[in-house]
Amino acid sequence: MAEEYESQTSSEQMTTLRELLAQPDNQFCADCGAPDPKWASTNIGVFICIKCSGVHRSLGVHISKVLSVTLDEWTDSQIETMIEVGGNANANAIYEAFLPPHYMKPGQDAAVEERSEFIRRKYEDQEFLKPTLRISSSSSMPMFSSNSKNSLKLHSLGKKTSNKMVRNSRLSRLSHAFRKSWKKCDTKEIDAKISLVRS
Repeated sequence: MAEEYESQTSSEQMTTLRELLAQPDNQFCADCGAPDPKWASTNIGVFICIKCSGVHRSLGVHISKVLSVTLDEWTDSQIETMIEVGGNANANAIYEAFLPPHYMKPGQDAAVEERSEFIRRKYEDQEFLKPTLRISSSSSMPMFSSNSKNSLKLHSLGKKTSNKMVRNSRLSRLSHAFRKSWKKCDTKEIDAKISLVRS
C-alpha cells in the first residue's frame, strides 16, 4: 500500500515537472536558448539542452546536478526544487541579473569553449549574480579549532586541495541561498527581469 502511494506521488510529481517544462520560458535552454531542452540542473532549477548539460556535468555535482527529464528517476526533493525555482526565467532573473547590457550569450550553435566559458562564469564564478547574493570566501570559510581533527586533515591535504574544498563548500550552499532569496526578492523586481528576459 505504501509503495503504491509512493509511486502515485512520484507519478504526480513527474506530471508536475512536465507541466513546468511545458511553460513557454522553459521551452528553451536557460543558457544557450536551444529549443526543446530535455535535461535539467536539479539544484540550480533550470532546464537545459544536451550540449549545455555536458558543460554543467563538468562543473561537478556540487555546482550542478544534471538529470534527464525523460530518462532519469527523480527524487521528490529534486522535483520540488525545480517547482520552487519556477523555471528558467526566474533562475535567469537571479543568475543573469548583472549580465552586461550588450553581452552576447552563446547561441545554440556556439562552440564548446564559448558555451563552457559562459556557463562557468554564470554558475561557478557567479559573475552575473547580484553582489549581495554572491558567497564570498571570507564569510563562508569553515571554522576549525587548531586542535580539531578536521583542521589537521585540511592542513595535511595541502593548500590547493584545501582551497578546492572551501570553494566546493561555498558553491554547494549556493542553491540553498537562492531558494531562501526567492522569499526575500521584491516580486516587481523579478517580474521586471522576467519581462526583460522574454523580450
